Amino acid sequence: MPSPHLPRPEPKTPPTRPVLADDPPRFLLLEREVEIAYRPQMLAALQSKVDAFAAAARGTAPVCPQCGQPMRCPNTREVSWLARCGCLHSPVSRYRCPPCRYECRPLLDLLGVEPGRISGALARLLALLATVAPYPLAARLAWLLLGVTISPMGIWRVAQRWGEAAAHHTDALSRYHADSRSIGAPTQAAPSTVVLGVDGCSLGMQVHSKRRHRKAGETLPPLPPIEEGRFREVKTGVLLLPSERVETSPGRRSVVLTNIDGAIQVGLSVSPDRTAILFSKTVRSGANLMMIENFR
Repeated sequence: MPSPHLPRPEPKTPPTRPVLADDPPRFLLLEREVEIAYRPQMLAALQSKVDAFAAAARGTAPVCPQCGQPMRCPNTREVSWLARCGCLHSPVSRYRCPPCRYECRPLLDLLGVEPGRISGALARLLALLATVAPYPLAARLAWLLLGVTISPMGIWRVAQRWGEAAAHHTDALSRYHADSRSIGAPTQAAPSTVVLGVDGCSLGMQVHSKRRHRKAGETLPPLPPIEEGRFREVKTGVLLLPSERVETSPGRRSVVLTNIDGAIQVGLSVSPDRTAILFSKTVRSGANLMMIENFR
């Protein structure tokens, strides 16, 4: 039997706490100087492209998606939004359908921006920083990498907006595939691996000096209670190959578990080694009725 691994002895001198450098590298500063020097030219070029696009899209009035009637334009106001090269402005017309009371601003929808907020590539880069680093650290990285001054609360707002947009897209896909008339997604040009879902769960870890083995006819005693601090977060994911993928619309099933005696009480989970499915099964259920006299 192999001997258990002993913990590595600590060094004599304690390690120092790692911290970020106060000053960025010199080359990064040179890149920042060039970017700041040419940022006005980039902003002017981008503003001219936005003006040309707005002039081309201002010709026709949109049609109400609910009743199909042409919409009216009650007013036109100038709005602004923040991009990586600076703040951009454009006059935006607001259209309204009086019978349906439906309102829209087609130019903002075509550009994919939000008035008064961070939009474009800058919003996506900030959301990416928010997913890999805490908000205060992401705010510092935004200045070091992008040259943008933003507070941790601003990083949080960007992450919330993009998370809400992703949730709305997922809900819309669920409603579409829940309809029996929906068409399944084509699998001819699908990628080699598809991520269906990524999640994390905290599982209790039983620490034993040796693994338990059950002999014929032997009933193992229950495991000891899990002590505090022995819970570990396990990242779980579901991957599928296109050849193994099932139809996204209703009508087909994929059997995962069979021959389960009893009802599953509390959900399903994945084992830490990702080789088994964990579930809790109801062994016995019942209730006792008790009458108490003179209860106050």
